[in-house]
Amino acid sequence: MPVAAAAVLVLAAPAQAQPGQPADPGQAGQAAQSGRVSIVIDSMTPQTAKPGSTVTVAGTVTNGTSQTKGGLDVQLLTSPTIFQTRDEMDGFVSHGTGASLEQVGDSFSLAASLRPGATVQWHASFQVNTVGMDQFGVYPVSAQLGDGQGGVLGVDQTLLPFWPGQQAAGLARPLDIAWVWPLIDQPHHQVCSALTSNDLTTSLAPEGRLSALLRAGQGNPGAHVTWVVDPALLSDVNTMTKPYQVASGQGCGAVNEPASKAAKTWLDTLRGITAEQTPVLTPYANVDFSALVHSGLAPDITSAYTMGYAVADSVLHGSFGPTIAVPAGGTADLSVLTNLATVQHIGAAVLDSSEMPPASSSVFEPDDAVTSIRTPSGANMTILLADHVLTGVLAAADTSSGVLPPSTQFTVTQRFLAETAMIAAEAPDSARSIVVDPPENWSPSATLASDLLSQTASTPWLSPTALDSLPSAPDSQHTLARQRPPGGKDSPGELTGSYLSTVAQTGDELGVYTDLLYQPSNAYVQGLQQALTATESSAWRGPAAHQGLKLAGKLKRFMSGEEGQIKIIAAQQVPMGGSSGLVPVSIRNGSQHAIRVRVNTRVVAVPDRTSQLSIGHFQSLITVQPQLAPTVRLPVNSAPIGPTAIQLTLTTVHGKTLPLPPTSLTVESTRYGRAILFLIGAAIGILVLTSVFRGVLRRMRADTRVTPEDADLPGSVETGTSGARHPTEAPDDLADARRWADDT
Repeated sequence: MPVAAAAVLVLAAPAQAQPGQPADPGQAGQAAQSGRVSIVIDSMTPQTAKPGSTVTVAGTVTNGTSQTKGGLDVQLLTSPTIFQTRDEMDGFVSHGTGASLEQVGDSFSLAASLRPGATVQWHASFQVNTVGMDQFGVYPVSAQLGDGQGGVLGVDQTLLPFWPGQQAAGLARPLDIAWVWPLIDQPHHQVCSALTSNDLTTSLAPEGRLSALLRAGQGNPGAHVTWVVDPALLSDVNTMTKPYQVASGQGCGAVNEPASKAAKTWLDTLRGITAEQTPVLTPYANVDFSALVHSGLAPDITSAYTMGYAVADSVLHGSFGPTIAVPAGGTADLSVLTNLATVQHIGAAVLDSSEMPPASSSVFEPDDAVTSIRTPSGANMTILLADHVLTGVLAAADTSSGVLPPSTQFTVTQRFLAETAMIAAEAPDSARSIVVDPPENWSPSATLASDLLSQTASTPWLSPTALDSLPSAPDSQHTLARQRPPGGKDSPGELTGSYLSTVAQTGDELGVYTDLLYQPSNAYVQGLQQALTATESSAWRGPAAHQGLKLAGKLKRFMSGEEGQIKIIAAQQVPMGGSSGLVPVSIRNGSQHAIRVRVNTRVVAVPDRTSQLSIGHFQSLITVQPQLAPTVRLPVNSAPIGPTAIQLTLTTVHGKTLPLPPTSLTVESTRYGRAILFLIGAAIGILVLTSVFRGVLRRMRADTRVTPEDADLPGSVETGTSGARHPTEAPDDLADARRWADDT
């Protein structure tokens, strides 16, 4: 078919872009902002050429100027010479340099004029045999946009791997390639039962990030990816499989959400995968290894791993333990690696290859992904080096929307093929391996994720393998001398010292709060610890630090609110008549959890007093159930006359002081009680003596007086006109004693 006719068909095809209708809005917008006419390659078939192949390259042209452009054409260029090094290849892709190009195939003419802002598609072909491609390696391909008068308006370039067959390639054995496939997200757990946000619903949806990663890995079993899973994500997704809550404000207020079918489907799928293939677990919330070690919080790494294993056991219904460490960003110094080897008992770690470059760069030596180091503690650790260039290529494909422009998707997959082919072609007679480690928050489109794994399984110079199989694979390059990681060096963007200082303070407060609780449930304590660990996540590196601090602040406010429900109830002033007595004090627990506290007392000494008040032994450690206020009675002894202040504080069972203001009460002693008791005793004595005296006196009178026969009985009332009187009563001696006591 004539080229011009092909161009007409392209323009007329309804599924393709018409002049004035951008095929890729992102590209068209970029071109318009640039003020130029641009050309982009967004596909090449086949992506790997073989002897006799016809290679078809396609893309778009966009008019970013304010003028209509006509007479445009596209010409392909390539070379019969392969790249010798990866640096040469990178220079060509980045700047179009490092290759001697020649025109191949027929040019593609754009028949219609291109209006301002319009985009049109193009395609052109060439045969590899006519170019002279016959050697295993990577060849340059360039698409050049001309103005029809010999001028060049724009250029785009790509890379074409050529595979002549196993024997012709001279490849001793395919490259072992291991994918680190990350199922990691920022933690959504907080101290309240509600999730921090409902963002996971989008990520777990069919076209969401986590769903795309899971489907791609499941759909390409031949790629043998190594799943790297954050247990915090497992916990959050598991929460969503039942009716759950999402935080609605600063406090613990929440909005109810129904159970998520997408979350259940995702988790069930992952359970099926991990039942056959054991995943690599990060510590809970993928905590920042480097920052914690550098800030003196290394024990938190141990806690995070222990927590992570327990969560994974529960959610995935398996049994998990230490395997391989995957530090955030692929960076870790010797202090971090020493902790992983000696404390966490982890025998291998994945680092970016830039962390341990070859010792000599003057002469090319084929390197390998597997090496080892001996830590300062004497422990040996296997290091799996993730290819730095490939990590950068994959990072360029990150998207928050789940959709990538066709040109970006093509660039990433083609660069992946070219880079791996270049590694294999550098030293085809050696046995080598590569590790591919995308960023932990990688968000590719579903199509790109699947395409990359499909290429991994089908590319002839690659042999997919699991990450933990690499150390035992045949390898001729394990002995390459490499630079050791630095003894102490911050990882790029790691959590700052000031940030972790806030976290450490929150951790101290949590230690006090948990020590206060009496026989709390394991689930409650675990939830508190998870909320703290979530603040140490590497997800809060850089600009995201404010989100981590927000979690820490919420945890602090929660604990403060719970502790604020505990109060000491005592009268401000306690009168005391004697030198000793019991002073009642109540401990009120208004929270929803039982507590155990120790009541501590301190007598405020009064200067110039010869004697001071003292407090005797009492049951100071008490358990207080929720919504109760038991009373403690303080035995006060030797109270001097006048006021004496007592300060009351509460501590936990292990002596940690609760952050509550001290309570003061004043004991007011008058000593009047002794005098009153003495006087009452004296009055009673007088009463007894006078009663005895009166009894004796009456008896004596009875003995000396004779009563007439007709006389009335004592106490009788005389009738008639008799003027006899009642006997006179004795004086009220008790009344006299009371008056004497009052006068005294």
